Amino acid sequence: MKFIGNAVNSFIGRYQERLGIAQSRRIAKCYNGIRYRSRQRRAVEAWGSDRDALLAENDDDFSGTPRNIMKDGWTIDRSGSLPRLEETLAEADRLIEDRGGVDRRGTPLEQKSYLFHLNDVADLHDYPKLLQLPTSSEVIATVSKYMGLIPVMSRTLPKGVRVFESTDRFNEETEFGDSQLYHRDIHDLPLVYVMVLVSDATEDNGPWCFLPASVSDVASEKLNYQSKGAPYRVTDERMYEVVDSSERITFTGKRGDVLFIDSSRCFHYGSRKAVIPGYRLMYAFTTHCRADFTQLMFEWEYPVRDEDSRLRKMVLGST
Repeated sequence: MKFIGNAVNSFIGRYQERLGIAQSRRIAKCYNGIRYRSRQRRAVEAWGSDRDALLAENDDDFSGTPRNIMKDGWTIDRSGSLPRLEETLAEADRLIEDRGGVDRRGTPLEQKSYLFHLNDVADLHDYPKLLQLPTSSEVIATVSKYMGLIPVMSRTLPKGVRVFESTDRFNEETEFGDSQLYHRDIHDLPLVYVMVLVSDATEDNGPWCFLPASVSDVASEKLNYQSKGAPYRVTDERMYEVVDSSERITFTGKRGDVLFIDSSRCFHYGSRKAVIPGYRLMYAFTTHCRADFTQLMFEWEYPVRDEDSRLRKMVLGST
């Protein structure tokens, strides 16, 4: 999968370099809108006409209205009481106990020397409760209301389910780079991440930092972002020339806090100066008509049971 991912990134990178990121995304979105129009139509129609039945069937005790509403591209739940949160966190603890704190450089679980993924999609068969929280009606309703359809958990890049370890223990980098610099994700629009703090997060854990969507829009316009020749990664110095640094929001907090964010609209970065390892769960939700061409090359399959609800099956991409 890492080999395929690198090949896909290389292909898309060359393609975007020729056209510019914004233009290539528009072409991909248009193409996928034709190729996968039946999937997309079902997702839109299900949210528009069948949402109440789907949400209730999936969770008997769901109130019918999500408690969290995304505004300006984001919202944070600090209640610690989202459905199935505790069992999901316990499953993440089990994974971290099995795999955390180990040098993953040179393995498929390395993203960068300062950032490791502790699982692949296939590992969900061994850690199935990682899927409990993101398939709850409460979480799906928040994401669906923002996106205007029943989303699907990303089946290509980015991985739909990741337990992250941010750590400087094995980091050889001396300057910030890649995901440590401001950027907007380009896989889809919208693209919603649901990020869960598995451990308490402070400035010493390499926390996620972001700009609200409205501020990011201003920055994008002033930076001519995603146009041909414009850099994809933006340094702090360049960013704070066009927007005030006080607009930055740092996602710190206690175990069980949950951030909902549209990473395609909100500039963000993370994993800086993780003096103490930081652990986060990240779920990625996309539309069926993505803004890239990764679906042409591969699609991961998530564990689905016959007895799963219609909504869970839709979110996991099996219908």
